[in-house]
Amino acid sequence: MIVNNRYHRSMRLDRLLTLHFFGSVIGTSRQASDLKIPILMYHSIARDVEDNVHPYYRTVTTPETFKMHLEFLNQAGYEVLTLSEAVRLLQGVSDQVIHPPLMASELRKSTDSLRRPVVITFDDGFQDFYTTAFPILERFGFKATVFLSSGFIDKTFLNGRECLRGGEIRELAEKGIEFGSHTINHPQLKRLSNDEIVHELAGSKASIEDITGSKVSLFSYPYSFPEEDVAFVRKLGDLLIEQGYSAGVTTIIGLSRGGDTPLFLRRLPMNDCDDGLFLRAKLNGDYDWLQKGQLAYKRLRAMYMNSIAL
Repeated sequence: MIVNNRYHRSMRLDRLLTLHFFGSVIGTSRQASDLKIPILMYHSIARDVEDNVHPYYRTVTTPETFKMHLEFLNQAGYEVLTLSEAVRLLQGVSDQVIHPPLMASELRKSTDSLRRPVVITFDDGFQDFYTTAFPILERFGFKATVFLSSGFIDKTFLNGRECLRGGEIRELAEKGIEFGSHTINHPQLKRLSNDEIVHELAGSKASIEDITGSKVSLFSYPYSFPEEDVAFVRKLGDLLIEQGYSAGVTTIIGLSRGGDTPLFLRRLPMNDCDDGLFLRAKLNGDYDWLQKGQLAYKRLRAMYMNSIAL
């Protein structure tokens, strides 16, 4: 398994460019005074990693690698926040405010008292979060935010993995784990009508609130985020606000900054192929370059598809 991962790491173009080119370029222009928060995106913590999938697209992280990631964060002096805590901190330096912003003195006090902020998130709500990930997080005293596809609670997910049970979610919430919505059925939202999108947003929110007894205001977009479709993103933002959401995350790569739209924050994809060097590079912002390339590709693909449809 280790040999296999090392082979894949050595063959990854994004890792090669990040560590040996963009890291040095970005490092020379990085401003230490700017508030940037890495939001890590995990899915499943298990031993059955996807050896037949390209390393970039894998969603499984072994317990050993996950523990290594947390050890790195701990030793490097990172302060793990929930997503709602990070959003409040980011809004203190942002003009795009949904929650009341921090006062200047409160913001200064908050940022000064933090070591280095980071957020740990999980999509889909797999049961291995309860059995495997949470005990490791608890060992380090770290928080996490979990996004649930509510239609799969107590059931099996689309990929065959077991999802969290209602009682487990309730227990985790009582122990400080933060929960958000990942829709009901994990659909491609862009393909749905407005009424269908509202159903996915409202239904999942209500179900999770009923289980946890707490308000749900956080959302995670399922599948690749269509950032190239400005009209859809604007519409989705309006629908999220109408349904009581105030912040959310996407699959857009990069560190989240104070000027980012709170509803569509960037994240860093994590899996078992992220060794210590690559993890550190991602946390430092050296991986952010990939977002521009992906956006350019999405726009070109959209133009091509539109030309075919004409």
